[in-house]
Formats: sequence, structure tokens, C-alpha cells
Amino acid sequence: MENKYKLNIPHKGRMLLIDGIVDINFDDNEILTFSHIKKDNVFYDNNEGIDSYIFTEYAAQTAAAYNGALENSADDKRIGFLLNIKKADCYIDKVKAGNKVYIFVKETLKDGNIAYYEGNVIICNDDINSIEEYKNIISSDNIKKVMDCSIMVMESSIQDLRF
Repeated sequence: MENKYKLNIPHKGRMLLIDGIVDINFDDNEILTFSHIKKDNVFYDNNEGIDSYIFTEYAAQTAAAYNGALENSADDKRIGFLLNIKKADCYIDKVKAGNKVYIFVKETLKDGNIAYYEGNVIICNDDINSIEEYKNIISSDNIKKVMDCSIMVMESSIQDLRF
């Protein structure tokens, strides 16, 4: 899969959980990312998998990827803080290595540096090439949902932070 969009988020090393951006719809404030699940993942639990609630962090990183694509500038380093998980409905216990997950996030409200996002995560080992294709797949009955979530994120530029 060719990446049309640069993954412009501050996460590095093992804390970078998403592998790339599939598609972005700036008009509808939507983004679709993907991740290949591996045993060396920082959240992989005792060779059993990644707990489904952990995918709220995947949704937060996807939200960061959306904002990074909006900024589209390596000079404007923005970091985000997951402030609140309003909802996290989990449908399976764990996601095992060898699976591919897709993370869909929609910005539903933005007020200054705080934004709200609705997201969902599915397991799909086939390639999904667009948000529209994802929406068709997720509406089918035979899709393996990992979770749905609603999160609140605060973003700030690095120069705004005072340590």
C-alpha cells in the first residue's frame, strides 16, 4: 500500500503504534490509519495479545496524525494529551500478532486546543484503500470489531509547554 500522506506525529520508537495513513477526508474531518500487530509491541501482553481497551491510544495517535496532516509542517511540532476517554466499548479481549487493524477517527468538535473524536477499530487482514471502502466494510455483519471509543484530546505546540 502506497502512503499518500506523511505520518507527522511526535511518537517515536516503540510508542509509535500506527504504521501509516490510508486516507484522509478533510471536508468531513475523518482519517483512517492502520497498524500491523507484532509481538514486540510495547502493549503486547505475555504472548496473548494487546488488550482491546489499549486501542484508545491508537485512536489518539490517529487523531494526532489527522492534526499533523492538517498542519503539514515539520516546523510546527504539536503534541497531544489524551484528556478523557468518554466511551470505550470493547468487543473482543485481545488482538493477537499477525493481525492488521484499521483505526478510523472523526473529529466531532474542536474548541481551541481541545478536540473530541469518535473512533473505531477493526481487524481486517485485507487491504482497505479508502475511507469509503472502510465504511462499506464496517457496515457488514461479518467484520471483527475491536472497539468503539469517544475521546477528548488537548493539543499544544512544543514551544507552548513550560517545564
